[in-house]
Amino acid sequence: MTRDLATHASKIVATDLDDALLKKAATSIADANVEFLHTPGGRAEFPPGTFDFIIYTLSLHHIPESEMPGHLEHSGAMLTKNGAIVVIEPGNGGSFLEVKKRFGAGSGDERPLTEAADRVIHRLHGWTCVSTCLFDVDFLFSDKNDFISNKLPNHTALETDKKIDLDRFLTKHETERGIILSSQRKLTVMRRG
Repeated sequence: MTRDLATHASKIVATDLDDALLKKAATSIADANVEFLHTPGGRAEFPPGTFDFIIYTLSLHHIPESEMPGHLEHSGAMLTKNGAIVVIEPGNGGSFLEVKKRFGAGSGDERPLTEAADRVIHRLHGWTCVSTCLFDVDFLFSDKNDFISNKLPNHTALETDKKIDLDRFLTKHETERGIILSSQRKLTVMRRG
């Protein structure tokens, strides 16, 4: 996403708690208008009016619910007068969500966390959710081993029946290109008011 946004923005500041992840991203995105900033405390510090948009990409739900309003308000303080906060969270549909729920793949079933994030953004004092859009993304795995090594490293701990079910599930989603699993996303735009 950062690479795509960089083609449309004069400057992008990408932040993360994980410095190693940022360094890896910096090696794959060398655009001059992209800055990678390690934020071990989870919050960037910039003066008011610095940004037109602040985007939470699959991250708000990882913040404890009681701390979400403070994070969003802190972000809002760095926006221009007409700026917006954009929150992208996992949605409630798709075959990838199904494999997460049934087999504990990836980060597991995050629905309670994403529901908390949704509650907070719709109730944040002084802010209005002006637009919500659902869209799908596809994950491509070259084969079952690729899926297991990347999304289900505890595969050997699954009971035999679960392993058989997983094999059937993945077989159902095989294509000529590999295994394709879809995942719904929910994008919400918040503005003051």
